Amino acid sequence: MSRSELAEAVNAALDLLYPKRNLTAHYVNDRWVGKLERGEHRWPSPEHRTALRHVLGATTDVELDLYSPRRTPDVPPHQLLGLSQPPTPHLVSIHVDDELLSGQSQAWLRELDRITAQPSHTWSTLSLRVREHLDLLDRLQRDLGRPHLAAVDARWSEFMSWIADNASSDGGMWLERSHLRANEANDRPLVAYTLMRQSQRALDNGDVRTAIALSRRSLAHGPVPPRTRALCLTRLAEALAAGGDDTGTAVTAAHQELRHADADGGDEDAFARHCDLRYVTAAEARCRQLLGDPASATAILEELLDDQAGVASIDRGMWHAHLADCSLHDDPERAAEHGMNALRLAQETGSHRIIRATQPLAIALRPRSTLASVRAFVEAHRAAVTRQ
Repeated sequence: MSRSELAEAVNAALDLLYPKRNLTAHYVNDRWVGKLERGEHRWPSPEHRTALRHVLGATTDVELDLYSPRRTPDVPPHQLLGLSQPPTPHLVSIHVDDELLSGQSQAWLRELDRITAQPSHTWSTLSLRVREHLDLLDRLQRDLGRPHLAAVDARWSEFMSWIADNASSDGGMWLERSHLRANEANDRPLVAYTLMRQSQRALDNGDVRTAIALSRRSLAHGPVPPRTRALCLTRLAEALAAGGDDTGTAVTAAHQELRHADADGGDEDAFARHCDLRYVTAAEARCRQLLGDPASATAILEELLDDQAGVASIDRGMWHAHLADCSLHDDPERAAEHGMNALRLAQETGSHRIIRATQPLAIALRPRSTLASVRAFVEAHRAAVTRQ
């Protein structure tokens, strides 16, 4: 198209995309297109960018080589975002670079990788920044027409739910947002993953029936990568075991899925990369303990804890909590010892989830508080809950 033809097409697109608005002031001409070609306009108005994407068949502004200028003290943040009014006060303080402002998916995923690589005990201090990023993502999608960011939003929201659950707040709403965004993006692996996480939360809260239903739904979203499917199968196994049903088939299937998994997990299976042989084996031990076989569960968990290389501290804390449950009736002092180990790891990681996993143990051991080690654990648990 010539400059005049492109200008006419943009004006027609404005009328089509904004039928209820008077956009006379937004109409463009060939001189405006010329300035765009020469780079004199780098960041047109949201309406102009939307019309240009429509006319030229682009999904993102980046495809058109459009990007926002770097923020300077003279440019308010909301103008960089193309908003007519300032956003919520906490969003004004956020510092993001051009790639994030322009909606580049890979830039958002790189930033998420950078944050998740931080030690888990720092996540609670990062929660405000993650929420600011989520607020910005919401505005980029809702106000600036960036639907391609739904899959990115889903991953950020899922991480926020994990932070919230480990920081003694409710991560349910963030996980629900992640699930909704994953559906919007038709991201089947992440839809299955968020259902698996919802099943895990239900089981942590003692809602076995919901946990079973959600884990079964997660397995109905296929095909998904093997590690993600293995995670869904372990959640189903644990939920069934909590309800008293045999779980051998699900555990066996989870092990089979891992044999098909790539060594690096693959890009679309990256959020399930923590699901390895030890993770599934620990889930199997938990199932055996729930089904009334604490002896074999103890043997498995002790072997896993002897080899701590590459194991996440939160996982080790949960394993100690489960191992304590195995010793509860026969050896309360040993149960208290593993309970203390779990609490130490909870403090190290800042994970309320580990503390909550030891709560039934603390309640069951209170009558044995005449034993010094038991009394020490019960008091340590009380202090941890009060701190949280």
